[in-house]
This record gives sequence, C-alpha cells and structure tokens, in this order.
Amino acid sequence: MCVDKSHAQRLTPTALAFLGDAAYALYVRKRLVESVDDVCGTLHAKATRFVNAAAQALAYDALEAAGVLTDEEKDVARRAKNAHLHTHSKAASIADYHRATALEAVIGWLEVTDNPARRDEILALSFAAIESDTH
Repeated sequence: MCVDKSHAQRLTPTALAFLGDAAYALYVRKRLVESVDDVCGTLHAKATRFVNAAAQALAYDALEAAGVLTDEEKDVARRAKNAHLHTHSKAASIADYHRATALEAVIGWLEVTDNPARRDEILALSFAAIESDTH
C-alpha cells in the first residue's frame, strides 16, 4: 500500500495503528511458523507473548532507548501516544496501551509510505526486544 506523504500525514494515528497492528500480528505469526512447526493452539499461545499491549510497549521502549527511530517516526509515535483513545486493554495499563499504539502507528506509517525494508527492520527489532525479555 503506497500513498503520497501528504495523504499519509492526514491519516489519524489510530488509523495508522489499526494497520500497524495487523502488520505486526502477521509478522509475529510468520516468525513463529518459520521457527516452530506446532499445532495452532500452541502457536497462538506463543503469539500472545508478543501480541499484547505490555509486550508492544516494552518493544517501543527498547526502540526509543536504542535511538533507532527517525525524526519522522518519532513524530508519528508522539501523535499516536497523545491520541485520544476511546478504549484500552483491560489487561494493560493505559500508559502501556499508548506506547503500544505508538509502535503500531509507526509500523502502519511505514506500511502506507511503502517502506517495507524499514518496516521489517522495526518489526525485527521489536520481536527481538520482546523475545529477549521473555526468556
């Protein structure tokens, strides 16, 4: 999906996060299927370690601490963290939910601006941060 930058900048942070959430979940599922040949229920249980607000907040914090986000990505993340969200996960704090939304929005931004190499880099770094924290 590729839209011009002016259109991408008009998308709401929550729309970007909506798309980024799907890309993130698909990435996690692909990684798990590549590394483990298991039954669906077991794969789902493993995926839930990565696809939840607390884990995504941890990944966002790791990206921010490593200083890997560009200024443009930081701006997208800031707008997403500050967005008025009408809901949040009951299993996560509001702060975690906002940081998870920031990560998803960055991934969504990279998706709509047609930057698959950078999207995959951010996804891989996020996955690695969560994986290292859960072991």
